[in-house]
Amino acid sequence: MLFCGVQEEAVSYYTKREAKLKEEYRKEKEKVHTKPLGMAFVTFQNEAMTAIILKDFNACQVQGCRCRQEPRSSQFSEVLHVHNWSVTYAPDPQNVRW
Repeated sequence: MLFCGVQEEAVSYYTKREAKLKEEYRKEKEKVHTKPLGMAFVTFQNEAMTAIILKDFNACQVQGCRCRQEPRSSQFSEVLHVHNWSVTYAPDPQNVRW
């Protein structure tokens, strides 16, 4: 193969290219774990419990507008910025692209 006037064996070129791409992939994979997705999946014991939690959390939402009341709070509510949360049913885990 001829690259910029320099001849190089194809096997050598693609071996180096593969190593470079693997290193870029490794670095990117490390960065992924430092970037929060901004979402969480929570599993409850049963559908009834899920419905209660969802209803309780979204009780203040009326036609897309939030009232001034907050959902039941805990000692972590302020730190977790619960007032910014949107709580909905998640799709079946088999339908989520992980």
